[in-house]
Amino acid sequence: MTLTDTEREASRRRHEQQTQLEVSRTLRAYQREWFAQLRRDVFENGRPYAIGGALVPHEIFEALDLPFITDVWYSGLVAARRQSAYYSDFLTSQGFHRGLSRYGALILAVLMDEDNPDKPWGGLPKPALVVNGLGDRGSDVLAEFSRAVRIPLEMPVLDQPIPNWWEMSRWQWEDLDRSYRIDVMLEQFKDLVAAAEKIAGKRLDMDRLREIVDRVNQQEGYFDEVRTIIATAEKLPARLGEVMSQTMGIQWHRGTQWALDQARAFRDEVKQRADERQWVCPNERYRLMYVGAGLWQNLDFFTEFEERYGAVFVRSNYLSIASDGYLRFDTRDPLRCLASRYCTISEQMHIPGLGGAWAVWEARRHRVDGGLSLGGWWGQRMVNVALEEAGIPVLEWDVDPVDANTWDQAEFSQLVGEFIEQRVAGARAS
Repeated sequence: MTLTDTEREASRRRHEQQTQLEVSRTLRAYQREWFAQLRRDVFENGRPYAIGGALVPHEIFEALDLPFITDVWYSGLVAARRQSAYYSDFLTSQGFHRGLSRYGALILAVLMDEDNPDKPWGGLPKPALVVNGLGDRGSDVLAEFSRAVRIPLEMPVLDQPIPNWWEMSRWQWEDLDRSYRIDVMLEQFKDLVAAAEKIAGKRLDMDRLREIVDRVNQQEGYFDEVRTIIATAEKLPARLGEVMSQTMGIQWHRGTQWALDQARAFRDEVKQRADERQWVCPNERYRLMYVGAGLWQNLDFFTEFEERYGAVFVRSNYLSIASDGYLRFDTRDPLRCLASRYCTISEQMHIPGLGGAWAVWEARRHRVDGGLSLGGWWGQRMVNVALEEAGIPVLEWDVDPVDANTWDQAEFSQLVGEFIEQRVAGARAS
Protein backbone atom coordinates (compact mmCIF):
# COMPACT_ATOMS: atom_id res chain seq x y z
CA MET A 1 0.00 0.00 0.00
CA THR A 2 1.35 3.42 -0.98
CA LEU A 3 1.15 6.13 1.67
CA THR A 4 -0.19 9.56 0.79
CA ASP A 5 1.92 12.64 1.53
CA THR A 6 -0.32 13.43 4.50
CA GLU A 7 0.03 9.91 5.89
CA ARG A 8 3.78 9.97 5.36
CA GLU A 9 4.07 13.32 7.17
CA ALA A 10 1.94 12.04 10.08
CA SER A 11 4.14 8.94 10.34
CA ARG A 12 7.28 11.10 10.37
CA ARG A 13 5.88 13.32 13.11
CA ARG A 14 5.01 10.31 15.26
CA HIS A 15 8.53 8.95 14.86
CA GLU A 16 10.00 12.33 15.80
CA GLN A 17 7.93 12.44 18.98
CA GLN A 18 8.89 8.88 19.89
CA THR A 19 12.60 9.61 19.43
CA GLN A 20 12.63 13.02 21.13
CA LEU A 21 15.08 13.40 23.98
CA GLU A 22 13.60 13.80 27.44
CA VAL A 23 16.19 16.49 28.20
CA SER A 24 14.65 18.59 25.44
CA ARG A 25 11.47 18.81 27.49
CA THR A 26 13.29 19.68 30.73
CA LEU A 27 15.33 22.36 28.91
CA ARG A 28 12.23 24.09 27.56
CA ALA A 29 10.59 24.05 30.99
CA TYR A 30 13.68 25.55 32.63
CA GLN A 31 14.06 28.27 29.99
CA ARG A 32 10.43 29.36 30.37
CA GLU A 33 10.78 29.64 34.14
CA TRP A 34 14.15 31.40 33.87
CA PHE A 35 12.71 34.08 31.61
CA ALA A 36 9.69 34.50 33.87
CA GLN A 37 11.96 34.91 36.89
CA LEU A 38 14.16 37.41 35.03
CA ARG A 39 11.14 39.53 34.21
CA ARG A 40 9.95 39.42 37.82
CA ASP A 41 13.37 40.32 39.15
CA VAL A 42 13.85 43.25 36.77
CA PHE A 43 10.36 44.72 36.70
CA GLU A 44 9.37 44.09 40.30
CA ASN A 45 12.67 44.23 42.13
CA GLY A 46 14.76 46.46 39.87
CA ARG A 47 17.49 43.85 39.36
CA PRO A 48 19.91 44.74 36.52
CA TYR A 49 20.94 42.32 33.81
CA ALA A 50 23.29 42.25 30.80
CA ILE A 51 23.00 41.51 27.07
CA GLY A 52 25.95 40.63 24.90
CA GLY A 53 27.46 38.50 22.18
CA ALA A 54 28.45 34.85 22.14
CA LEU A 55 32.14 35.73 22.53
CA VAL A 56 31.70 37.33 25.95
CA PRO A 57 32.81 35.78 29.28
CA HIS A 58 29.44 34.85 30.81
CA GLU A 59 31.29 33.35 33.76
CA ILE A 60 32.15 36.82 35.08
CA PHE A 61 28.47 37.74 35.20
CA GLU A 62 27.58 34.45 36.87
CA ALA A 63 30.19 35.11 39.57
CA LEU A 64 28.62 38.52 40.16
CA ASP A 65 25.04 37.16 40.19
CA LEU A 66 24.29 39.37 37.19
CA PRO A 67 21.84 37.67 34.76
CA PHE A 68 23.03 37.58 31.13
CA ILE A 69 21.39 36.98 27.76
CA THR A 70 23.26 36.24 24.52
CA ASP A 71 21.99 38.13 21.48
CA VAL A 72 22.48 35.45 18.80
CA TRP A 73 21.07 32.67 20.97
CA TYR A 74 18.02 34.78 21.77
CA SER A 75 17.61 35.37 18.02
CA GLY A 76 17.63 31.60 17.61
CA LEU A 77 14.90 31.33 20.22
CA VAL A 78 12.78 33.93 18.38
CA ALA A 79 13.30 32.01 15.13
CA ALA A 80 12.39 28.68 16.74
CA ARG A 81 9.11 30.26 17.88
CA ARG A 82 8.38 31.21 14.25
CA GLN A 83 8.40 34.94 15.03
CA SER A 84 11.55 35.93 13.14
CA ALA A 85 9.72 37.09 10.01
CA TYR A 86 7.59 39.47 12.05
CA TYR A 87 10.57 40.93 13.91
CA SER A 88 12.67 41.16 10.77
CA ASP A 89 9.89 43.18 9.13
CA PHE A 90 9.64 45.25 12.30
CA LEU A 91 13.32 46.22 12.03
CA THR A 92 12.75 47.23 8.41
CA SER A 93 9.77 49.36 9.46
CA GLN A 94 12.04 51.13 11.96
CA GLY A 95 14.46 52.13 9.22
CA PHE A 96 17.00 49.28 9.38
CA HIS A 97 17.87 48.04 5.89
CA ARG A 98 16.80 44.54 4.79
CA GLY A 99 20.39 43.53 4.12
CA LEU A 100 21.23 43.84 7.83
CA SER A 101 22.07 40.48 9.40
CA ARG A 102 19.26 39.44 11.71
CA TYR A 103 21.32 36.87 13.63
CA GLY A 104 22.24 39.24 16.44
CA ALA A 105 19.59 41.89 15.80
CA LEU A 106 16.29 40.19 16.68
CA ILE A 107 16.90 40.88 20.36
CA LEU A 108 16.96 44.59 19.50
CA ALA A 109 13.67 44.20 17.61
CA VAL A 110 11.97 42.54 20.59
CA LEU A 111 13.14 45.32 22.90
CA MET A 112 12.03 48.08 20.53
CA ASP A 113 8.61 46.54 19.86
CA GLU A 114 7.31 47.76 23.19
CA ASP A 115 3.57 47.71 22.41
CA ASN A 116 3.34 44.11 21.15
CA PRO A 117 1.88 41.75 23.79
CA ASP A 118 2.84 38.59 21.87
CA LYS A 119 6.56 38.39 22.54
CA PRO A 120 8.75 35.28 22.94
CA TRP A 121 8.28 34.14 26.55
CA GLY A 122 6.93 37.54 27.55
CA GLY A 123 9.68 39.60 25.94
CA LEU A 124 12.61 41.32 27.61
CA PRO A 125 13.15 44.30 29.90
CA LYS A 126 15.85 46.81 29.02
CA PRO A 127 19.38 45.77 30.05
CA ALA A 128 21.74 47.75 32.25
CA LEU A 129 24.86 46.54 30.42
CA VAL A 130 25.58 45.68 26.76
CA VAL A 131 28.81 43.85 25.91
CA ASN A 132 29.92 42.90 22.41
CA GLY A 133 32.65 43.38 19.86
CA LEU A 134 34.14 46.76 19.04
CA GLY A 135 32.39 48.10 15.94
CA ASP A 136 29.22 46.08 16.51
CA ARG A 137 26.75 48.78 15.49
CA GLY A 138 23.73 46.73 16.57
CA SER A 139 25.03 46.68 20.14
CA ASP A 140 25.66 50.41 19.99
CA VAL A 141 22.02 50.99 19.00
CA LEU A 142 20.76 48.55 21.62
CA ALA A 143 22.75 50.26 24.38
CA GLU A 144 21.60 53.70 23.27
CA PHE A 145 17.96 52.60 23.12
CA SER A 146 18.18 50.98 26.58
CA ARG A 147 20.36 53.73 28.08
CA ALA A 148 22.71 50.96 29.13
CA VAL A 149 26.45 50.94 29.77
CA ARG A 150 28.25 49.79 26.60
CA ILE A 151 31.50 47.81 26.95
CA PRO A 152 33.20 46.94 23.63
CA LEU A 153 35.65 44.04 23.37
CA GLU A 154 38.24 43.63 20.63
CA MET A 155 40.03 40.39 19.82
CA PRO A 156 43.77 40.86 19.28
CA VAL A 157 45.05 39.99 15.82
CA LEU A 158 45.93 36.33 15.31
CA ASP A 159 49.41 36.60 13.80
CA GLN A 160 50.77 33.07 14.30
CA PRO A 161 47.98 30.58 13.44
CA ILE A 162 48.42 26.89 14.26
CA PRO A 163 46.27 24.72 11.93
CA ASN A 164 45.78 21.82 14.36
CA TRP A 165 44.82 24.18 17.19
CA TRP A 166 42.34 21.76 18.77
CA GLU A 167 45.21 19.52 19.85
CA MET A 168 46.61 22.33 22.07
CA SER A 169 43.56 24.29 23.23
CA ARG A 170 42.82 22.44 26.48
CA TRP A 171 46.20 22.34 28.23
CA GLN A 172 48.65 24.32 26.07
CA TRP A 173 46.47 27.40 25.63
CA GLU A 174 49.20 29.83 26.75
CA ASP A 175 51.40 28.64 23.86
CA LEU A 176 48.50 28.38 21.44
CA ASP A 177 47.04 31.86 21.99
CA ARG A 178 50.36 33.57 22.83
CA SER A 179 50.93 35.35 26.11
CA TYR A 180 50.96 38.86 24.60
CA ARG A 181 47.55 38.32 22.98
CA ILE A 182 46.09 36.92 26.19
CA ASP A 183 47.48 39.98 28.00
CA VAL A 184 45.56 42.27 25.62
CA MET A 185 42.30 40.39 26.24
CA LEU A 186 42.93 40.25 29.98
CA GLU A 187 43.24 44.04 30.27
CA GLN A 188 39.88 44.44 28.51
CA PHE A 189 38.32 41.89 30.87
CA LYS A 190 39.55 43.92 33.84
CA ASP A 191 37.66 46.93 32.47
CA LEU A 192 34.60 44.74 31.96
CA VAL A 193 34.85 43.45 35.53
CA ALA A 194 35.01 46.99 36.89
CA ALA A 195 31.88 48.03 34.97
CA ALA A 196 30.00 44.84 35.88
CA GLU A 197 30.93 45.18 39.56
CA LYS A 198 29.48 48.69 39.62
CA ILE A 199 26.21 47.51 38.06
CA ALA A 200 25.96 44.36 40.20
CA GLY A 201 26.85 46.26 43.38
CA LYS A 202 29.46 43.74 44.51
CA ARG A 203 33.11 42.78 44.01
CA LEU A 204 34.22 39.85 41.92
CA ASP A 205 35.30 36.89 44.07
CA MET A 206 38.14 35.13 42.21
CA ASP A 207 37.68 31.93 44.18
CA ARG A 208 34.04 31.81 43.12
CA LEU A 209 35.00 32.61 39.52
CA ARG A 210 37.48 29.70 39.60
CA GLU A 211 34.76 27.35 40.84
CA ILE A 212 32.51 28.48 37.99
CA VAL A 213 35.23 28.03 35.35
CA ASP A 214 35.96 24.55 36.73
CA ARG A 215 32.25 23.73 36.55
CA VAL A 216 32.17 24.92 32.94
CA ASN A 217 35.07 22.60 32.15
CA GLN A 218 33.10 19.69 33.60
CA GLN A 219 30.08 20.69 31.53
CA GLU A 220 32.10 20.96 28.31
CA GLY A 221 33.58 17.56 29.14
CA TYR A 222 30.08 16.07 29.00
CA PHE A 223 29.57 17.77 25.65
CA ASP A 224 32.81 16.21 24.45
CA GLU A 225 31.51 12.80 25.45
CA VAL A 226 28.28 13.42 23.52
CA ARG A 227 30.29 14.38 20.45
CA THR A 228 32.37 11.21 20.72
CA ILE A 229 29.25 9.05 21.08
CA ILE A 230 27.64 10.62 18.01
CA ALA A 231 30.83 10.38 15.96
CA THR A 232 31.57 6.75 16.81
CA ALA A 233 28.11 5.19 17.19
CA GLU A 234 26.95 2.84 14.46
CA LYS A 235 24.11 5.24 13.62
CA LEU A 236 22.81 8.57 14.91
CA PRO A 237 21.25 8.35 18.42
CA ALA A 238 20.00 11.98 18.64
CA ARG A 239 18.85 14.49 16.01
CA LEU A 240 21.10 17.43 15.34
CA GLY A 241 18.34 19.96 15.96
CA GLU A 242 17.89 18.66 19.50
CA VAL A 243 21.64 18.43 20.03
CA MET A 244 22.10 22.04 18.93
CA SER A 245 19.23 23.30 21.09
CA GLN A 246 20.48 21.37 24.09
CA THR A 247 24.07 22.53 23.65
CA MET A 248 23.24 26.20 23.27
CA GLY A 249 20.53 26.18 25.93
CA ILE A 250 23.04 24.81 28.42
CA GLN A 251 25.85 27.10 27.23
CA TRP A 252 23.57 30.06 27.89
CA HIS A 253 23.59 29.12 31.59
CA ARG A 254 27.08 27.69 31.75
CA GLY A 255 28.79 27.78 35.10
CA THR A 256 25.58 27.12 37.03
CA GLN A 257 24.84 23.88 38.82
CA TRP A 258 21.74 23.48 36.66
CA ALA A 259 23.84 23.63 33.48
CA LEU A 260 26.23 21.00 34.80
CA ASP A 261 23.39 18.69 35.83
CA GLN A 262 21.60 19.19 32.51
CA ALA A 263 24.78 18.46 30.53
CA ARG A 264 25.27 15.25 32.53
CA ALA A 265 21.67 14.20 31.87
CA PHE A 266 22.15 15.02 28.18
CA ARG A 267 25.25 12.81 28.03
CA ASP A 268 23.51 10.02 29.91
CA GLU A 269 20.47 9.98 27.62
CA VAL A 270 22.47 10.04 24.39
CA LYS A 271 24.74 7.28 25.72
CA GLN A 272 21.75 5.16 26.72
CA ARG A 273 20.24 5.51 23.27
CA ALA A 274 23.50 4.51 21.63
CA ASP A 275 23.95 1.56 23.99
CA GLU A 276 20.40 0.38 23.28
CA ARG A 277 20.76 1.05 19.54
CA GLN A 278 17.83 3.48 19.49
CA TRP A 279 18.59 5.25 16.23
CA VAL A 280 16.69 8.28 14.94
CA CYS A 281 16.88 6.81 11.43
CA PRO A 282 17.24 3.00 11.37
CA ASN A 283 17.76 3.07 7.57
CA GLU A 284 20.62 5.59 7.84
CA ARG A 285 22.69 5.79 4.64
CA TYR A 286 24.21 9.27 4.47
CA ARG A 287 25.72 11.45 7.19
CA LEU A 288 25.71 15.22 6.69
CA MET A 289 27.07 18.20 8.62
CA TYR A 290 26.38 21.88 9.09
CA VAL A 291 29.21 24.20 8.11
CA GLY A 292 29.05 27.46 10.04
CA ALA A 293 25.73 28.67 11.44
CA GLY A 294 22.81 26.29 11.87
CA LEU A 295 19.29 26.74 10.52
CA TRP A 296 17.76 27.97 13.78
CA GLN A 297 14.57 29.14 12.09
CA ASN A 298 13.61 25.58 11.09
CA LEU A 299 15.58 22.88 12.91
CA ASP A 300 12.93 20.28 12.03
CA PHE A 301 13.41 20.79 8.30
CA PHE A 302 16.05 18.14 7.86
CA THR A 303 14.10 15.28 9.39
CA GLU A 304 12.18 14.90 6.11
CA PHE A 305 15.35 13.59 4.47
CA GLU A 306 15.61 10.68 6.91
CA GLU A 307 12.76 8.73 5.34
CA ARG A 308 13.36 9.91 1.76
CA TYR A 309 17.09 9.25 1.59
CA GLY A 310 18.26 7.77 4.87
CA ALA A 311 20.13 11.06 5.38
CA VAL A 312 20.88 12.35 8.89
CA PHE A 313 22.72 15.42 10.18
CA VAL A 314 25.41 14.48 12.65
CA ARG A 315 27.61 17.52 13.21
CA SER A 316 27.51 21.29 13.73
CA ASN A 317 29.94 23.91 15.04
CA TYR A 318 27.96 24.29 18.26
CA LEU A 319 28.66 20.99 20.00
CA SER A 320 32.15 20.71 18.52
CA ILE A 321 33.36 24.15 19.58
CA ALA A 322 32.06 23.37 23.07
CA SER A 323 34.57 20.54 23.16
CA ASP A 324 37.52 22.10 21.35
CA GLY A 325 37.08 25.85 21.89
CA TYR A 326 35.70 26.28 25.41
CA LEU A 327 37.71 23.79 27.44
CA ARG A 328 40.60 25.45 29.26
CA PHE A 329 42.32 23.46 32.00
CA ASP A 330 44.70 24.85 34.64
CA THR A 331 42.41 27.46 36.17
CA ARG A 332 44.73 28.87 38.82
CA ASP A 333 44.18 32.28 37.22
CA PRO A 334 40.56 31.98 36.05
CA LEU A 335 40.40 35.41 34.41
CA ARG A 336 43.48 34.68 32.31
CA CYS A 337 42.01 31.29 31.45
CA LEU A 338 38.89 33.04 30.11
CA ALA A 339 40.99 35.59 28.23
CA SER A 340 42.69 32.74 26.39
CA ARG A 341 39.37 31.20 25.38
CA TYR A 342 37.89 34.37 23.94
CA CYS A 343 40.89 35.89 22.20
CA THR A 344 40.76 33.31 19.39
CA ILE A 345 37.56 31.27 19.51
CA SER A 346 35.82 32.83 16.49
CA GLU A 347 38.90 32.68 14.24
CA GLN A 348 39.40 29.02 15.10
CA MET A 349 36.02 28.16 13.59
CA HIS A 350 35.86 30.47 10.61
CA ILE A 351 39.07 31.69 9.02
CA PRO A 352 40.89 29.85 6.21
CA GLY A 353 43.49 27.40 7.44
CA LEU A 354 42.21 27.02 11.00
CA GLY A 355 38.50 26.63 10.26
CA GLY A 356 39.11 24.50 7.18
CA ALA A 357 41.51 22.10 8.89
CA TRP A 358 39.14 21.71 11.83
CA ALA A 359 36.09 21.15 9.60
CA VAL A 360 37.89 18.46 7.58
CA TRP A 361 39.09 16.72 10.76
CA GLU A 362 35.58 16.86 12.20
CA ALA A 363 34.01 15.60 8.97
CA ARG A 364 36.28 12.59 8.81
CA ARG A 365 35.78 11.81 12.48
CA HIS A 366 31.99 11.91 12.06
CA ARG A 367 32.15 9.88 8.82
CA VAL A 368 30.47 12.70 6.94
CA ASP A 369 29.36 12.32 3.32
CA GLY A 370 28.50 15.97 2.66
CA GLY A 371 27.85 19.36 4.21
CA LEU A 372 25.35 22.21 4.12
CA SER A 373 26.52 25.80 4.45
CA LEU A 374 24.14 28.73 4.93
CA GLY A 375 25.01 31.98 3.20
CA GLY A 376 28.14 33.24 4.94
CA TRP A 377 31.15 35.49 4.67
CA TRP A 378 34.32 34.75 2.69
CA GLY A 379 36.04 32.92 5.55
CA GLN A 380 33.25 30.37 5.77
CA ARG A 381 33.29 29.91 2.01
CA MET A 382 36.99 29.07 2.24
CA VAL A 383 36.15 26.45 4.87
CA ASN A 384 33.75 25.00 2.30
CA VAL A 385 36.57 24.95 -0.25
CA ALA A 386 38.76 22.97 2.18
CA LEU A 387 36.01 20.38 2.57
CA GLU A 388 35.49 20.13 -1.18
CA GLU A 389 39.23 19.65 -1.70
CA ALA A 390 39.08 16.81 0.84
CA GLY A 391 36.39 15.12 -1.26
CA ILE A 392 33.41 16.20 0.85
CA PRO A 393 30.74 17.97 -1.27
CA VAL A 394 29.17 21.10 0.22
CA LEU A 395 25.89 22.78 -0.66
CA GLU A 396 26.02 26.55 -0.20
CA TRP A 397 22.56 28.11 -0.07
CA ASP A 398 21.37 31.63 0.42
CA VAL A 399 19.28 31.55 3.58
CA ASP A 400 19.57 33.48 6.86
CA PRO A 401 19.98 31.35 10.02
CA VAL A 402 17.08 33.11 11.77
CA ASP A 403 15.10 35.27 9.28
CA ALA A 404 12.03 33.35 8.07
CA ASN A 405 11.59 35.88 5.24
CA THR A 406 14.49 34.13 3.48
CA TRP A 407 12.80 30.72 3.74
CA ASP A 408 11.02 28.78 0.98
CA GLN A 409 10.14 25.25 2.13
CA ALA A 410 9.47 23.76 -1.31
CA GLU A 411 12.50 25.35 -2.97
CA PHE A 412 14.95 24.32 -0.27
CA SER A 413 13.47 20.84 0.05
CA GLN A 414 14.11 20.33 -3.66
CA LEU A 415 17.57 21.90 -3.41
CA VAL A 416 18.74 19.66 -0.56
CA GLY A 417 17.12 16.60 -2.16
CA GLU A 418 18.97 17.17 -5.42
CA PHE A 419 22.21 17.73 -3.52
CA ILE A 420 21.84 14.36 -1.78
CA GLU A 421 20.82 12.54 -4.97
CA GLN A 422 23.44 14.03 -7.26
CA ARG A 423 26.47 15.06 -5.24
CA VAL A 424 26.38 13.11 -1.96
CA ALA A 425 25.31 9.82 -3.50
CA GLY A 426 27.68 10.42 -6.41
CA ALA A 427 30.65 11.04 -4.11
CA ARG A 428 29.81 7.89 -2.15
CA ALA A 429 29.65 5.83 -5.37
CA SER A 430 32.96 7.12 -6.70
